[in-house]
Amino acid sequence: MNILYEFEHRFLPNWAYTVPQFFNDLINNGEKMTLYNAAKNVYEKNQLEFPFKEEDFGGFHGRLDVDTSVIVMWLPQPQEAPMCYCSMIFMNTADNRIAFYTLEKGTDPITGKDMQFLCGWNEKGEHREYGAFYTEKFRPGDIFLIRFFYTVFRGLKDVRIPEQPKEQGENCRVLKCPACQKEIIFDASDLKDGEQLVILCGYCLRLYHLKYENNDFMILNKIKEG
Repeated sequence: MNILYEFEHRFLPNWAYTVPQFFNDLINNGEKMTLYNAAKNVYEKNQLEFPFKEEDFGGFHGRLDVDTSVIVMWLPQPQEAPMCYCSMIFMNTADNRIAFYTLEKGTDPITGKDMQFLCGWNEKGEHREYGAFYTEKFRPGDIFLIRFFYTVFRGLKDVRIPEQPKEQGENCRVLKCPACQKEIIFDASDLKDGEQLVILCGYCLRLYHLKYENNDFMILNKIKEG
C-alpha cells in the first residue's frame, strides 16, 4: 500500500466531505501545520518512517465571491504518478456544497514527458479528470488552477479563462477590483460581444465572472465588497 497515495487520494477527500473539524484546523491552525501533522499521524499509525518536513506542505485560503471560498493545500513535490502537487477544497456557503479537486503528476503516453492532470474526487469516492497540461507550461499553485476549478465548481460553461500578465500589453484590458481597488490586467484579444470570462484579483483573492457587451465588462456574479 502506498501510504502517501492513501493520504492524498483517500484521507484528504474523505475529511473534506465528512469531517468539519478538518476545515477548522486548516483555517485556524494553518494549512502547513495541519497537513504536516495529519500526514505524520497517518504514517505513524501505519508504523512507517515519515519522510517529509513541515516545509513540504503549505497553502492558503480565501473568499472568491459572495458565496464561494477556497482552501488551497500544497503537498510534497510528487515523484511519481498520480501523486498530487496540490489539492483544493471549494465551498459554497449558500447551500453548503463542497468539492475536492487535485493537480496530479502524470506522463504523456506518446512522448513520455511529464504532464499535470486536473482532477477531483466527489463525495462518493469517484475520481474525475478534467484536462491535462505539460509541466513546463504550468506552475503548481498558479492562479489558473483556482479560476479553472472555480468554473467547474460553479457550473460555468463556455467561459474564457484569460491570461493575466503582470504588465499591460497591446491586447490587454484593465478592470479595477471593486473590493480592493487594485488593477486587474488580463488578455482581452479576440473577445466577441456576449462572451463571458472569469478573472481573479491576485491582491484580495476575489473572482469575477464577467460578460463582455457593448465594449464594456459587466460583472455577472455579485461580489461582496470590503
